[in-house]
Amino acid sequence: MTSGRASSSATCNATLTVKADPISWRTRLQEADRALLPGPAWARIGFLALLLWAAVLRFLGWPHIPFMHDEVSALVRIYPSLGETISRGVVELDTHPPGVQVFEWLWARAFGVSEGAVKLPFMLLSLAAIFFLYRFALLWTSAAAALALTALLATLQFEVLYGQIARPYAFGAFTIALLADQWGRYIAWGKMRNLVWAGAAAVLSAYTHHFALLVAFLIMGSGLFLLQRGQWKAFLITCGIAVLAYLPNVPIITHQLGLGGLQEWLATPGPDWFGDHLWWVLHCSVILAAVVGLVVVFSLTGYWKDLKGTWPIVPLLLLWAVVPAALGYLYSIWRAPVLQHSVLLFSFPFLLLALLGGLKFTRPIIPLSIAVALAIVATFTLFTERMHDRTFLNSKYEAFLQAAVNAQGAGGKTLVALDAPPEVLDFLEHEPRFASVKGHYIRLRELSGASDLLARIAQERPDTIVLGFFHSTDRELPALIQRTHPALVERADLVEGQVMRFVRQGEGITDHTAWTSYTVPGTPTTGWNVDAPRAASDSIAEEGWDLSGREYGMLYEAPLYTVRAPNDVLEVLLDATVLDEPALDLELVLELHSTIGAGRDTIHFYRSMSARTCAITVGSRGTLVAAVPFTRGALAHRNLRLRTYAFNRKSGKVRLHGMELRWREGDPVLFGLYEPITSPWRFAP
Repeated sequence: MTSGRASSSATCNATLTVKADPISWRTRLQEADRALLPGPAWARIGFLALLLWAAVLRFLGWPHIPFMHDEVSALVRIYPSLGETISRGVVELDTHPPGVQVFEWLWARAFGVSEGAVKLPFMLLSLAAIFFLYRFALLWTSAAAALALTALLATLQFEVLYGQIARPYAFGAFTIALLADQWGRYIAWGKMRNLVWAGAAAVLSAYTHHFALLVAFLIMGSGLFLLQRGQWKAFLITCGIAVLAYLPNVPIITHQLGLGGLQEWLATPGPDWFGDHLWWVLHCSVILAAVVGLVVVFSLTGYWKDLKGTWPIVPLLLLWAVVPAALGYLYSIWRAPVLQHSVLLFSFPFLLLALLGGLKFTRPIIPLSIAVALAIVATFTLFTERMHDRTFLNSKYEAFLQAAVNAQGAGGKTLVALDAPPEVLDFLEHEPRFASVKGHYIRLRELSGASDLLARIAQERPDTIVLGFFHSTDRELPALIQRTHPALVERADLVEGQVMRFVRQGEGITDHTAWTSYTVPGTPTTGWNVDAPRAASDSIAEEGWDLSGREYGMLYEAPLYTVRAPNDVLEVLLDATVLDEPALDLELVLELHSTIGAGRDTIHFYRSMSARTCAITVGSRGTLVAAVPFTRGALAHRNLRLRTYAFNRKSGKVRLHGMELRWREGDPVLFGLYEPITSPWRFAP
């Protein structure tokens, strides 16, 4: 009897052991291919072909891929000494850990700050990340899943774009990929060199980006649940050394967390943020979404056939992917916005692998066909739906300065006004091709406002005006300039900026359409409310509605059903005569409202422009302009209602002659690197 109970107990313990620590997954890891480039011959060939294609896409335009604002911002924060670079360039002026800034300090001293030199290591690291992620995927899943993962990492704009930018993203993608690869190999074979590399990669990740630190913490922490008995001591010592190595950055991250987030320019994410993110990752393409979705269905079928094969890697992959996204979302809501596409780059491959890990095929032709199909469709939509070559490789800043160079050689009297961060303009003026324009154009950020620019135009009386403006520039400027230079003869729409050229006379481009208007004398139509008494004609102004002594007049209110496309600009023009000093404070007000629950009215946008700001002088007749760009964020509000009116703040002597509302065609690629491109690109450079 005792022997029987002992035998039964042993059987029960053995069963429990199998459930707690399934021998199948550990044995499979221990028997996996340990080669530098593992896998069957067909998988290795397929991987090398995909890696070569990934290099072609990333090196497209190199060595003249233009800098983005963040890249220039990092370069101008490189100071002569390393200490100053950290204290001023990181602690005072940045929200990232110092790792990449230190690397760029060293790299720039050795190789200079040209586009090709600065971007090269980041592009190479993005390719190395694909290599390590292929090995990681092959170790834990299958050759079919590893190839499908490689195909998407090679061709999705999410990966290509951030692989071409000299910022922490490619660097962090590399360190996380290296960590995952070496962590997996240590779990599989217990080699000390793999653990050392994993610890080093974790420290590098922590010094690269705060979200890379989070992913590194999750990966290393997950190892505690998978270690064998003889691996605990070395693993814990490595983790302790990594924590000690990170301690010098604790004061920096404490200071940066005290700053909050990126609320000055980044919006708080809404409930649809992750859906928009996924749609952007899939190139905003129905075709690519359908192909990837079909492959994921095949993978889920494979999981269903082998549920035991999902343990332990699939739960870990989901943990590494979901936790950073969830924490980023909650922090953005409760503290300050930080969630954007880039911060999920480090965890994104693990989400992909979780979705693709069930692909298991015995015949090579099927996984090779899947990988080729994914690569072809993603590449096709990269250039058609996302237009990556035309958007990313055209810099607004270079276009601004090139327009100034062209104006110098065109002859005639031309005024060039550019709105861009001064540090970027200073940096680019050191390039020989732009050196000649230094001091020969107006920097709008050095002026006090639109009135200063209009005064310069009135003083210099140029034949041509070139305007280069940022996405955050006052959108009234084109309409204000067209008061004296009505013909728009050239327009270039770029990512985050536009260039326009105006002349006094000639045939121009039509880029706006009328919505509604009211002119004195006339009968107000639906939406208009004009109740000021009519004034007789005199020598100062033509007949109009006398607003003297009154605060409000000439109101237009209507639902906004007529927005044609994202980024279209609504311009409101008020024709008025200013007859005394208090009348200079006449304002044109533009409001966007919506009604929410219980009939509450919410104002989403408020803009006012005064006669003084619009450079109208006492005793003269002129046009006040107020404008609002309808970004995707503005269009997200339901039941929007426009309300625009004249506000005679000091009840000055004013006559109103009419008001016009019109739509100026928006820049379809204004946010084209990070949002869908939803309308034709009519004014491509």
